[in-house]
Amino acid sequence: MAKREKGGSALPQCEALAAPLAQSMELILWDTELVKEGGTLVLRYTIDREDGVDLDACEAFSRAVEQALDEADPIPGSYRLEVQSAGIDRPLKHPWHFARYEGEAVEIKLYAPLGGALPEAKELELTLLDARQPAAVKRFEATLIGLADGTLTLADRAERRFSLPLADIAQVRLAVDWS
Repeated sequence: MAKREKGGSALPQCEALAAPLAQSMELILWDTELVKEGGTLVLRYTIDREDGVDLDACEAFSRAVEQALDEADPIPGSYRLEVQSAGIDRPLKHPWHFARYEGEAVEIKLYAPLGGALPEAKELELTLLDARQPAAVKRFEATLIGLADGTLTLADRAERRFSLPLADIAQVRLAVDWS
């Protein structure tokens, strides 16, 4: 399990170093994380591009950002650098992520069952991913309507809108239709 670094983290500086490099390479810096995994500090950049990201793009960005990080030395001690593609089931974390994918199907993972956060959960028509009853579900699919003031607005299959505070949501990803 990854643990996010808190407080006086070097994360903002690492992101500031990477952003212009990504832009110059016609990449989108999707996310930057500084996490502890198994006792090792990991600096992870997630990149994207309109026509997709391949291994060559990840490698080129990795080389460029590694050089910038070596010069600036924003992270005290050792760490592992990782560069990855956002992927088709990309996580949505930042407000601009949600704005970009309004109207798309998303997979929602909650900290607690939906019925506890939303009394009308039993009436929703959701694609349930981990339970048979909407009130008991912690993972489901819905349509992303938008994000405002820390609240995510979604729609069920019958286009009924409902809202959940981001604080109740563990993860939001683009839904993938594997059929």
